[in-house]
Formats: sequence, structure tokens, C-alpha cells
Amino acid sequence: MFELPKVLNWESTRQGFARGLVEAAREDERIVVIGLDVSGSLFLQEFKQAFPERFISLGIAEQNGAAVAAGLAMNGLKPVFATYATFATTRALDQIRVSICYNDAPVLLVGAHAGLSVGPDGATHQALEDIATMRVLPGMRVAIPCDSNEAQAATRSILLSETIGPTYLRLGRAATENYTSPTADYRLGQWQAYGISSSPEVVIFACGGLVYPSLRAANQMRAAGIAVEVVNVSSAKPLDAEVVIRYMRIARAYVVVEEHQSIGGVGSAIAELTAQYGGKHIEFMGVADSFGESGTPEELLEAYGLASDHIASRAAAVANTLRMLGID
Repeated sequence: MFELPKVLNWESTRQGFARGLVEAAREDERIVVIGLDVSGSLFLQEFKQAFPERFISLGIAEQNGAAVAAGLAMNGLKPVFATYATFATTRALDQIRVSICYNDAPVLLVGAHAGLSVGPDGATHQALEDIATMRVLPGMRVAIPCDSNEAQAATRSILLSETIGPTYLRLGRAATENYTSPTADYRLGQWQAYGISSSPEVVIFACGGLVYPSLRAANQMRAAGIAVEVVNVSSAKPLDAEVVIRYMRIARAYVVVEEHQSIGGVGSAIAELTAQYGGKHIEFMGVADSFGESGTPEELLEAYGLASDHIASRAAAVANTLRMLGID
């Protein structure tokens, strides 16, 4: 059996973001935060207390906030525009597209409570289209940390970079397994593979809070005699083309797992890349062209077929079918 990474604690990625933000702000006084009346939900109290003159409260005004962020960025600052993902990426889309991306403004857009993790708040608050919306924008980069430690590292890396452009950081609400090294570097576009076999039949590409459940699923598959590897897709744009292409040569199929519509997200991005090199059988595991509903995050992952058992079953079925057909 593959030894799962040790769980250090359980935290939400928004907690890691808040720590990374304060750390980065201590090193770079150009970092400012635009508050949009959800500061408590994003754990921004420490930043606000430490740097009150660098915290700009605008109330519930996402469109205005995106425009203000663009203006601040164009005047030499590094603004952080942080709110719920569904409001950040849809309500303020016009301002993000024109004011931020068109001007290549160095703004960190933070979309918290993304995916199904917002749970009982239901469909209106569950961002299931944000990856697709953000990755299609010219110049926008999309980061999806898998746990709290990686969110902390990603926040620091993005904000302390001197080449930062428009960047979207996708965060969940629910506490999940925190298992990556607290001292690891984060590099946008460089993914980590968890090797279970040197010649996998199936590679599971997972992002965000579904990486650890995918590792558990891989353990189940390994016990059933299926060679499998798991890749942490820590960014949807840029992709880690080297990883994707390397596995094209040795794996029969890909299974992509994401808390997002199965249209337009990470799965679509990987499919677009593989199509340039001859294609690969890809199974898309996400929300199938529907809105979310109310329930606990665990209940919703089960309802939408994204729990560990579902991942293992779907990936094993793909491997067995391709074996039977003799497809490499």
C-alpha cells in the first residue's frame, strides 16, 4: 500500500492564505487589502490589526472593489481583492476583464468558499464555474492550493514576486487535511506527482481539497492491483505541460477530479493540451452541468460522486475497460 502523506492538522485553505498574506505584507509594504464585508470569513483580522492603514474597507461592492484594485495596482501597489469566489468571478467579471486583465495590473484576486465546500449556503454561494471563467481571461493566472500550507506558500510566492500579473487564488471554506510541508516552495505551473507506480495505468489529476481524497482512492485501487499515480494540480493556468506530456507516454488514461463544473475547468485545460500531442482518454469527474445544493461538504461530495470511493471506482472502471480493449 502507498503510504499516505501524514496529516499535520485540519485547516481550511483560507487560513493558510491569511497567514501567508501577513507574512508577505511584513516584507513588502506595497501590499494592501480591499475588504468587501467578508473579512471575518477570510481571516483578515490579523492583517487589519497589523496594517490598519493598508486595509481599505469598501463594503459589499465587488465591482467597485475590482476597479479600485486595478487603480491601486497601476499606481505601484500590490492590491489583494478578496471575497467569496462566486461574487469575485461573476459579479465583478467586467471590471476584472477590462480594468485588471486588459491593463495587466498586478492584482491578487482571492476567491474563497469555492466549489462545494461552502456547503449549506447552497447554489448561489457555490462557485462551480470560476476556474473556467478566470482561466479564459488573457493574462490571468489561476492557482489552486491543495491544503492550508500550500495556500500559505502560494500567497507568499505570488505577492512577493516582482513579475506578478493578474492572478486568481482559489480557496475552499471547509477544513481539510493539511499535509504538505510548511517550508515547501510554491511555483505557479509546477505540479507535484505522488508516485505509486513507475508505469501507471491511470493517472488521477486532482486539485484543491480533492487531492487527499484522490490519494486515498489510489490506495484502494492499488489494493485491487491497479497501478495508479496522483498529481496535485496546484495551478490551472499555467499548466505543468511537462507532467501532462510525460504521463501521456506511459499511462492508459487520465481521470480529472475537481470541485467545479466538468465543463471548462481543469479537465478541459488538460484535454486541450493533450489534444495537441495526439490525445489521451480522459474521464472528467466534476459537477455535471448543474447547480449545487445545500448540504454539508461531505454530503455534497458524496451526492456529486466526488468522494474517495467514487474516485476509486470510476478510475478502476476506466483502467479495466482499457485493459479489456487492449488500449495503451
